[in-house]
Amino acid sequence: MEHRDDRDPGRARNFGLDELPAHRERYERAAEFVEVARRLWDSWADDAAVGDKAAGTWAVADRVRPIEHAGHHYRVHGPLNTARPPQGHPVLVQAGSSENGREFAARHAEAIFTAQQTLADARAFYADVKRRAADLGRDPDQVKILPGIVPVIGATEREARALEAELDRLISPEYARLQLAETLRVDPERLPLDARLPSDLPAEDEIEGAKSRYTLIVELARSENLTVRELIGRLGGGRGHRTFAGTPEQIADTIEHWFTAGAADGFNVMPAVLPSGLERFVDDVVPLLQARGLFRTEYTGGTLRDHYGLPRPASRYAVAAG
Repeated sequence: MEHRDDRDPGRARNFGLDELPAHRERYERAAEFVEVARRLWDSWADDAAVGDKAAGTWAVADRVRPIEHAGHHYRVHGPLNTARPPQGHPVLVQAGSSENGREFAARHAEAIFTAQQTLADARAFYADVKRRAADLGRDPDQVKILPGIVPVIGATEREARALEAELDRLISPEYARLQLAETLRVDPERLPLDARLPSDLPAEDEIEGAKSRYTLIVELARSENLTVRELIGRLGGGRGHRTFAGTPEQIADTIEHWFTAGAADGFNVMPAVLPSGLERFVDDVVPLLQARGLFRTEYTGGTLRDHYGLPRPASRYAVAAG
C-alpha cells in the first residue's frame, strides 16, 4: 500500500495549485498572506463606520481605503468589505516548530501552539522563540507560548491510569499504523506493530511538511525505545502533544511546574474525551490553579486579545496619516 505524500496533488487543488510548494515556499506564501490580511484589517479606520440612519451613511468614504497589494503570491486591491475588527487585528496564532516555523512565529505570531514531550525540550523551544522575537525588535512578552497538553484525570492516580488504559484500548492499531506510516513517509509494511521504527527513516530536512511533528515522533520512539504499538499508544490521545494521567492535584502540579520553569506562558488544553474531559478539567483543575494564583478568577476584558494581555494594534494608515 502506498502512503499519501504531503505533496499529494489532491490537497494542493484545495488551494488552486497543481501541487503543494516546497516547505520554505509555503512559509513565504504564508508571510505574504499575513501581510495582506493585516493591510485589509487596517483598510478601515477605527472611526470609519458611523451608522448614520438620518443621513443614510454607513461609513465615511474617505476613512476607508484600498490596499493595492501586488506581491509575488497575491494581488489584492481592497478594501475589506467590513469594518475594522474590535481587536484591531484578530490574535495571530501559529503552529509549527521547524526552523522555518520558528522564524515565522518569531516575526508574526502572537500565540504559538506547540508540542513538546519533555520539560527540557519545552524550555529550549520557549527560550529560542523568545530570543528570536527580541532579535526582531519585538517584545517577547507579546509572543505567548502555549504547549498542547492532554490531561487524563481521575479521582485517584489509579483511576486516571485505568481511564488512560481504556482509551488506549479503543485505538484501532491497524488504522493508527497507516496514519503513522503516512507521517513518517514509509510503507506501512515497514512498521510491524511489535517492532521498533526502521533505522533508516528520512532526516527532517528531507521532509516537506510537518517537519517538527515528524522529528518529535521519531525522537520520542528512539529515546524511549518504543515499539510501533507503544508509540501508537503514546500518540493516540494527543497526536504528539504531551499526554499525562493523574489526579487533579497532579495535573495542576505539572502545569505549575512547566509554567514556573519557563516552558510555557499558558497551555492549549486538549482533553482526550469530550465533553467529560473538559468538564473535569474546568471543575477540578481550574479551581486549584486559581487557588495557587496561576489562573484568573474573573475576566478583565471582553476579547481574546484582552485575556492574553496583548495590545490592540494601531492601524498603519492612521499612524501614517498622523
